[in-house]
Amino acid sequence: NFPNITFGSMPNDGGNLLLNESEKNSLIETYPICMNLIKAFSGAHDFLNDKKRWCLVIEDSQVEEAYLIPELNKRLTNIKNIRERSTEISTREKAKTPNQFYFFSHQNTESILVPRHTSERREYIPLGFLDKDTVIADSALAVYNAQPWIFGIMSSKIHMSWVRAIGGKLKTDYRYSGKLCYNTFPFPEITQKQKEQINLHVFGVLEEREKYSGKTLAQLYDPDKTPKGLKEAHHQLDLAIERCYRLKPFTSDTERLEYLFKEYERMVNKNTLLET
Repeated sequence: NFPNITFGSMPNDGGNLLLNESEKNSLIETYPICMNLIKAFSGAHDFLNDKKRWCLVIEDSQVEEAYLIPELNKRLTNIKNIRERSTEISTREKAKTPNQFYFFSHQNTESILVPRHTSERREYIPLGFLDKDTVIADSALAVYNAQPWIFGIMSSKIHMSWVRAIGGKLKTDYRYSGKLCYNTFPFPEITQKQKEQINLHVFGVLEEREKYSGKTLAQLYDPDKTPKGLKEAHHQLDLAIERCYRLKPFTSDTERLEYLFKEYERMVNKNTLLET
């Protein structure tokens, strides 16, 4: 019963749909109408290191208006030329619509950003809640229509044990895959009351992060630098998630994995029966 997970949006535009802070401010100052064509843009590195980027989101109904703005006209023309020269048929086809991302998965809902790669040293993958006006880049995965309890499950120690066991690797770093790590993760059906309990612990984690707003998430989730309060908030979240499986806490990742693989086998057998 999890919401779908998808790749973030890929511009494939030679950088012409993307803006830094200075470019964004200059464009809005010169052409205030552009304010309605700009959204925040965040990839894994941006999110973890508190870097600000922006992107142009120009609907097909806004293209004619965009071409009347010299700066946007230049950018759209650049995209068209770049894509036309591509060796990929699909990219050349996208030259007809230079206002569009090559792949655009964004939805106007709150979302969870999941970095596709994260350091093996981290105990948890640093996830983030983003608002509907932030486009997630393809260096991350996105869960739309996101609820806090989903964030809690994905931020838990038991989920991380699953990621370490079956996820991919980039050198020694973890590579998070929707198909391998998210879609296969065995998790029991839970009640609304249990979801609300998990939500409270998620808010506890987010509140602890806010206490250190001067630090980046990359710094906060460095295992040598994680504040005690954040560690404790994650510990309490872990206990709440594990109580969804059983009352007795798990004592090791080995024990967690043994339990999860048994649950996965039951899940596969159940799905097989439903299909036959």
